[in-house]
Amino acid sequence: MLTANLKPSMQTKPFHKKSNGFTLIELLTVIAIIGILAAIIIPTTGAVRTSAKKAQVRSMFSQWTTAFTLFKQEYGFFPNLGTDGTDNLLSTQNDTLEFLRAFTAKELNATDTLTVNLNGNKRRQKFYSFSEAELPTATGFLTDAFGNTQFGVIWDINGDGVIKEGVGNDGVASAVTSTDGGSFTPTTGNATADIPTDGIKAGVIFYSAGKDGSSSNAVMSWK
Repeated sequence: MLTANLKPSMQTKPFHKKSNGFTLIELLTVIAIIGILAAIIIPTTGAVRTSAKKAQVRSMFSQWTTAFTLFKQEYGFFPNLGTDGTDNLLSTQNDTLEFLRAFTAKELNATDTLTVNLNGNKRRQKFYSFSEAELPTATGFLTDAFGNTQFGVIWDINGDGVIKEGVGNDGVASAVTSTDGGSFTPTTGNATADIPTDGIKAGVIFYSAGKDGSSSNAVMSWK
């Protein structure tokens, strides 16, 4: 009978399986990298979202401007609305109703407005179609992409093709607020202001406080 005589160098060594898990240092490194990426990506995503909403508001203002222009082409004057006789704001329920009646000859429930002031739209022309997003039936207020319900509006009262801010001109630029309470008023009084002293060549201008009322996030139809 043969007896195996294995040399020490030939003896079978125990097999140790290499671990595939992360070490503590590797985990901490991965977490640190994720944190750095998040710090870069999250603000960028927020900025992109804000920029997209500003573009939506500008588009809305452009359509409102077109409605004003069509109204004037039809009647020879702009509808006198949105001021309540005291400011240049679209901010109250009555402001919204005046806006709606002038450009659609309808009420919020889309019925004919046979007995109310249509702000000059005596032929009951339809100059604009409001979307649910900008005029939610649940609130009945004009609303922008940021959820704001206050808008500044100034139009060319004397018909010279230039909007000039101030008492005795085309109207005072009033403050508008954002949903978080931020406030914005276009700057005036010099050549480089939001509304320059020599005016803006336009028939009507609109502005909103945008995201937070800051000058960088406010939305102005002419800028």
